[in-house]
Amino acid sequence: MLFVVLNPISPASGTAIRQDNIGAVQLYNLAVDEATAGNFSQAENLTAQALAIQPNFTLALVTRASVLMDLGNMTGAREILDKAVSIDPTDASVLATMASLKQHTGEDREAVSYASKGLGADPTLIEAWIIKGTAHGSLGEYEEELNASEQALTIAPDNKLALSNKEYATRMLTKGKKTPVSLPVLVLALLVGAVLFTRQRM
Repeated sequence: MLFVVLNPISPASGTAIRQDNIGAVQLYNLAVDEATAGNFSQAENLTAQALAIQPNFTLALVTRASVLMDLGNMTGAREILDKAVSIDPTDASVLATMASLKQHTGEDREAVSYASKGLGADPTLIEAWIIKGTAHGSLGEYEEELNASEQALTIAPDNKLALSNKEYATRMLTKGKKTPVSLPVLVLALLVGAVLFTRQRM
């Protein structure tokens, strides 16, 4: 499962963190630790606490949606992501995570659309390229899958998922087959394998 990697926020980056939001950041960081360790139920609880303090905390929303997807709660993840999109419809991580949800639930055309929007906001977001490629492959669009995989590999030449997608697309184009691809679920906002969350610093 692939999560979109979120950028940490720190005072040095120019992003101010209000005093009353520090607790939400601390809870978010704990949630990241739990999710990284595979403790998704604990991570879900911690993100809920963070969002109780700061309901529009986009990082926590995306992380919570990703955790819910890992727990198999697609309905809950969709509700969280709908809220995140309403808060910031141009956030690349939000859009990529929504693309991952759509791809996971078999809505591959919408997955392509959301991944493309995410890449419009941040063309270096490798997870979005991988999700886009996987969705194209599921649609039998192997030329597009190959292109997306090559774009991903320009960012991270050793990325195993991008290499796998490229190999698959190349093989299918060579054989001329048009059957749907069966690839791992790809979910936003924070890691390769199961969870690769980036901690947010105060």
